[in-house]
Amino acid sequence: MTESYGRQLGREKNDLARSMGALLGISQGLLCDGNLNDKEIEFLHGWLRENAAIASMPPASIIFQRVSAILEDGVITPTERAYLTETLQRFIGGSAEDLAKPTHVTQLGFDNVERIAFRDSLFCLTGEFAYAERGQCEEMIATRGGVVGNVTKKLNYLVVGERGSMEWKHGSFGTKIAKALDYKQRGAPILIVAESVWASSLRSH
Repeated sequence: MTESYGRQLGREKNDLARSMGALLGISQGLLCDGNLNDKEIEFLHGWLRENAAIASMPPASIIFQRVSAILEDGVITPTERAYLTETLQRFIGGSAEDLAKPTHVTQLGFDNVERIAFRDSLFCLTGEFAYAERGQCEEMIATRGGVVGNVTKKLNYLVVGERGSMEWKHGSFGTKIAKALDYKQRGAPILIVAESVWASSLRSH
């Protein structure tokens, strides 16, 4: 029974990865002509509703919430259209060639942070880092007065390595980011930042 359950979980994970890949392809197709029209927005909303499993998971859930809010009053304003276009561009995170690389990292869900405060802040690292080995990155945080731990409601910064992994290739945030986003939606003041922001902040401490 355990082995059968494991195979089932494996199939579900593969299905979700394929669905996330399909959403990436759809998003690219919608943006390829530079004009996101009403029918395309309605199509995206319908696809996400029909694929409820993927629409309930980050980053697809972020897109679904934004599309639903835009269509709620039946009128799509230029501001709403531009906002959704920006959302999809951040989700795609690059060209078709970029998406084919295992180093592709989806930017949707990252916070706009100019500088990180290290002292007395709680950090968690995820992904592969280009700046240094994970252990060295943790040491750099500790020497600046920060603490490295796991994703909890008390977390201040989740730093995402920019070398990526196979999970990023399929647009999946991975378990740590998904957990952090869940806490954020419930009011936790967690900031999700890219490695580049973290690295540039090192020089000022």
